Amino acid sequence: MVLVTHVTAIDAGAVPSLLAALGRRSRIVRANKGEPFPDDVDSLAGVVSFGGPQSANDDHVDYVRAELDWIPRVMAAGVPMLGICLGSQMVARTLGATVGPDPDGLYEFGYYPVEPLDGAADDLALDAPLTVAHRHGEAFTMPAGARHLVRRDVFEHQAFRYGETTWGLQFHPEVDDAVLSRWLDRDPPAEDLGRRGAQTVAEQRANHARYHRAVHAWLGRFLALWLASAER
Repeated sequence: MVLVTHVTAIDAGAVPSLLAALGRRSRIVRANKGEPFPDDVDSLAGVVSFGGPQSANDDHVDYVRAELDWIPRVMAAGVPMLGICLGSQMVARTLGATVGPDPDGLYEFGYYPVEPLDGAADDLALDAPLTVAHRHGEAFTMPAGARHLVRRDVFEHQAFRYGETTWGLQFHPEVDDAVLSRWLDRDPPAEDLGRRGAQTVAEQRANHARYHRAVHAWLGRFLALWLASAER
């Protein structure tokens, strides 16, 4: 399993331990540090691309351009592909969708509920609303041919599935204590916290304590479904 991060290795959050619980070993590729993407994509058991402050439109950034070129190879090989936040925007863009900021300047930073749509129970192992972490000012349009699985009133497109083995999640189910601490303590986001739609630090800490266990329980179920997609 390859986990692609764009800031620090911490950003993989709960995913490595949840994969380990499913009997899968993983390794991190730090794209922003120039670590190369595996060339032999057919040998991979799965790929997760995580979030970051970059944009999927940053073609001028070498590693963003390289990842945009690599993702279609992963998908064409039938390897389970999961994009989270920036990763989902990259997947959506490679499928012909557009990525851009909310027209009203909204920025989601905190815990907000998402609503499953028809098919989410089968395609996402999600059958009830889930309150989960977000941190983004950009989002994707729905790729042609993708199944829209989760929505919100703002940033409507929150999750999709394309074909059998590719998913995109706009939200951040991987957030654990270490990720939240980096977001709120070690990387003080004064500007982000002041943007329209962001929750306060106190709200985020309280919501994380209240919701993250349920989110990780769902994420474990979903990762099992995601990994099984290559076996169908």
